[in-house]
Amino acid sequence: MPAPPAATISVRATLDMLDGPKRELADGVANDRYVFWLGSGISRERMPDLRDLAKRILIELQARVVSADNACRFRKALTAVVALTTPSDDEQSGIDFSLSPDQWPAFDILAARLINNYARMLNVTVDGEEADYLLWDILNAASIYADATIEPDAEHLCLAALAIEGAASEMPSANWDPLVERAISSLAGAQPILRVAVAPSDVRSARRRANLYKFHGCALAALNNPGEFRKHLIARQSQINGWVANNPVVAPFLTHLIVTRPTLMLGLSAQDSNIQGLFAAAEAQLAWRWPSHPPAYAFSENALGGDQESLLQNVYHLDYTPEHRPLMEDEALVQAYAKPLLLALYLFVITAKLKMLVTHKLPDLADADREKLHRGLEHARNHISEGLEPTAIAVSELLTLSGRAMTILRDGTLPDASGGVYKPISPDAIDRMPADPTLAGSGVCEFAIASGLIGLGLERGLWTAEKPDAADATSGALLLSGRSGPARVYFAASQRAAIRLGTNGLIADNDDAVIIHSHENPPAMPRSPRRPPGRTGLATVREVSLEELLASGSEVEDLLERFRSKVAL
Repeated sequence: MPAPPAATISVRATLDMLDGPKRELADGVANDRYVFWLGSGISRERMPDLRDLAKRILIELQARVVSADNACRFRKALTAVVALTTPSDDEQSGIDFSLSPDQWPAFDILAARLINNYARMLNVTVDGEEADYLLWDILNAASIYADATIEPDAEHLCLAALAIEGAASEMPSANWDPLVERAISSLAGAQPILRVAVAPSDVRSARRRANLYKFHGCALAALNNPGEFRKHLIARQSQINGWVANNPVVAPFLTHLIVTRPTLMLGLSAQDSNIQGLFAAAEAQLAWRWPSHPPAYAFSENALGGDQESLLQNVYHLDYTPEHRPLMEDEALVQAYAKPLLLALYLFVITAKLKMLVTHKLPDLADADREKLHRGLEHARNHISEGLEPTAIAVSELLTLSGRAMTILRDGTLPDASGGVYKPISPDAIDRMPADPTLAGSGVCEFAIASGLIGLGLERGLWTAEKPDAADATSGALLLSGRSGPARVYFAASQRAAIRLGTNGLIADNDDAVIIHSHENPPAMPRSPRRPPGRTGLATVREVSLEELLASGSEVEDLLERFRSKVAL
């Protein structure tokens, strides 16, 4: 059976979708308009799936059955779990409680049926035990989902990068695992980027750039402090059904997010009644009309299921007509799963920020010239996306290299562990960036213009580009190759950063390298350490000042030619 299109779509094709029919969604994310609702799908390749959990419950309950005791409490619980699968007569005849369930002929079939009954399965009680015995004792869920050896996947890393860039400030999550938290920690180090709210009182804590609301509980918190947080692990049907009534603080808080901001669902089926109830309650307060701009609801799915369609029917009830329904569903469906979608959104947001910086620096630039620089940035983005797989390894390398380039730009050094490996272009969403009083003198606007020129040169075949070696601290921000051969490229936002390139050993006098200065070139000074010479017959380190180039005119064709002459590629 072929994989669904949402699973096989490339990052490049996803970008085409964001540039085209889903452009409003992408622009909304770049402006931090969307609330990211997270479900188990984003952790599917890191955490056990529901089929495996169902199998474990069947096996562990059967192992506790006392064969000689017809009134055995574990036999009673196992009988109740099996009944949820509604076995046929043939299947029932093969169920023998004296044998391990993995020896039952219909074991896999029964486990598969329990996937859609997981909340009812976990609601089964064992006489004499706490109501959450299956979850807490049989599954040992807190330990499994908080396992310290499990690393974040591509989805978590992309969410973390978007959060650090100020584009994902609100993230309600139905997941118990701490992988989003670990991803942000791995990228941002000890910086206070993330607030995590699990208990109702947590919503009183100070907001941060990113806010994660674990409304079904947190495995790590429950493992470390079961007395306080075990009760917050939501899984049983009775808990889900009573969740809204039993959460008078968190439920209205999440409802407020639904009322005030558009929704992007990632890996969340929305099948739980408490989630459906939240959205229905929100629309009873203040309905989103259709169409809205950006779209009020978007689902990262291969196709809309019954639960998503039911949600749309509730939330768009004022405009949900036979005429509008197909258009609503087409607008809401983003046919890419979280891995390619989040990576494409990250690349889109970064590029959109650079475009904004070009305009901020050159507000009077002719439209045609602005379009050329923007096209250059898009071409560079698309070049990066070609063949880029949304795996944890590839995403981690991309974010590490991006963070290293930005740290070198600003500080002329490499990222340190406490500050994290990833540095944002700006901690603000695009529409808030112009309010930053440091923006004009920060050097990032000139960096954006230089990036546009480099992308324009790539598009025209003036040079080719390769990513630097992530393991080599001296490999620069990127490697450009032209008629005169390859050269490592560095960016320096200030004279201090440029000087520190040498004093920190990132560049030597005789390197084949280009330093692109945002402002004026610093006074020449020796750099160390020295390395064996590269090409001969050509000046090795070439330095170009964007400030000086722009002082001579901003017409892009002339600017590109003068830039090309300076970098000597």
